[in-house]
Amino acid sequence: MADHRATPDKPLSRRLAPLDLTALPVERLEDMHDAAATVLECEHALQKSGMSVISEVLRGQGDFVIWERYPKGDIFDSETHSHYFYHSHTPEEMADGENGHFHLFVRPAGLAPGLKPWAFSGAVITEDEAARFIHIGAISVDGYGRPLRLFTTNRWVTDETLYRAADIVPLLDRFAIELAHPNWAVSKWLTSMVRLHLPQLAALLHLRDAVIMDWSSRHAAETLEDRRLQNTSEVALDIPAQIAAVEAALGL
Repeated sequence: MADHRATPDKPLSRRLAPLDLTALPVERLEDMHDAAATVLECEHALQKSGMSVISEVLRGQGDFVIWERYPKGDIFDSETHSHYFYHSHTPEEMADGENGHFHLFVRPAGLAPGLKPWAFSGAVITEDEAARFIHIGAISVDGYGRPLRLFTTNRWVTDETLYRAADIVPLLDRFAIELAHPNWAVSKWLTSMVRLHLPQLAALLHLRDAVIMDWSSRHAAETLEDRRLQNTSEVALDIPAQIAAVEAALGL
């Protein structure tokens, strides 16, 4: 297991250690198991159709350009207050084999009115509560749309309003894309990927907070706008291993 402790000479590791799922409530494990079935169903249907999650978010969008967001205008679900977009960075800024990643968001004004942003030094907080959004994490995929890793980012990356992990985690269950555009299978896949990996997302957000605090203690610059700190926590994705861990915890 990775050692995430910081020392005066060693910054906090951004890699999430493996999680023990056996302590999770049965209801959570069963929901994760159902989500896994939906993830596999969506991937199978897309593959049989000669499609992938990437092909569908890029369909009809013209040339795939680095840094551009797809589908153009992002995807917003006004009923669930969730949204996402897909894009790509330069190769040196992405994981090996990564084509791009889905950035996932929720709008706190619609889910938890009155939720207070993290009053961290240098935080950018818009006065318009309806304009605030929370980045819950990102899913990177390869050129075939196969998931590679989950990760979180520093505030400046998405220009989000920063909230503490403890306030964000209860909102993870509320992330849902229930739209047929650009593809119903993509919407169900993203929603179910969050449900399947909710414990990892929660742990990544807590690690993000710890990394930000650790970085702040080591550097004089405004941490949330420091371009040297981009990705704040990450974990590799292995869907068969996640399913096996869930089934073991359920005693299946």
